[in-house]
Amino acid sequence: MAPGWGSERADAGARPAGLRAAVWWGILGLALGGALHASAWDRTLLLALHQVRPGPDALWLGLTQLGDSALVGLVLLALAGADGVRRALVLKTWLLGALLSPLFKALINTPRPLAVLDPSLLQAIGHPPSGFHAMPSGHSLAAAVLAGVLGLFWAQRRPVRWAPLVLLALAIGLSRCAVGAHWPGDVLAGLGLGTLVVALAQAWEQRRPWARPLASRRGDAAVLVLQIVLAVALWRQPQEGWAMTLVSASAVLLALVCALQRSLLRERTHG
Repeated sequence: MAPGWGSERADAGARPAGLRAAVWWGILGLALGGALHASAWDRTLLLALHQVRPGPDALWLGLTQLGDSALVGLVLLALAGADGVRRALVLKTWLLGALLSPLFKALINTPRPLAVLDPSLLQAIGHPPSGFHAMPSGHSLAAAVLAGVLGLFWAQRRPVRWAPLVLLALAIGLSRCAVGAHWPGDVLAGLGLGTLVVALAQAWEQRRPWARPLASRRGDAAVLVLQIVLAVALWRQPQEGWAMTLVSASAVLLALVCALQRSLLRERTHG
């Protein structure tokens, strides 16, 4: 999953078997999500979750905020550092997700839970959307991208233990059902599409690399401007409770600290 899908360096090239496996996992997620959404089980599972939902509301609001696309882009760019390959992977996954998620939503155009269910059947948290464009879940797509790209970053230096990252993505996806914004099928489809996006971005970078320009000073400036835009977009969103505010503030603080660290490192290097 990062550049190399488990190889020791980001520029080593992806292993074909690893890329193929990611593509198949992505397709499987999309297929299972679509099949679940077309069945009565989608409604049954959602209602069952809202009857036994564990944990405080703040937990689910914090988790769901971790799947915000602006937050994911901001955090991954911060953790990419000055590495051009990492930056390219983040930007390409973000661009592909921004293209494919709205496209799928517009083509499928299914209603969200609160558009068709009696609100008394759900323990909605915060102010979840109640219109259409439910399939696939954009937050779940971003969660899969977050897990996949983090795994690829870590694969540069050590073998990756995917279980914690997969559990994180699943928890973020589950939070979309818990707050009442999505059906379980939407979440599965979003996770599958996000996995595909990471694989496509990896293949794209192998064939048309952006790493060199993104590692330059101009690349630094472009990434900084993009991070500022993402931070403003993130902060302008409604913050539903202290958990969302804490997660958003932590992401902005991480981006600021990493930017300052890169700036100091550059000055020492050139000095």
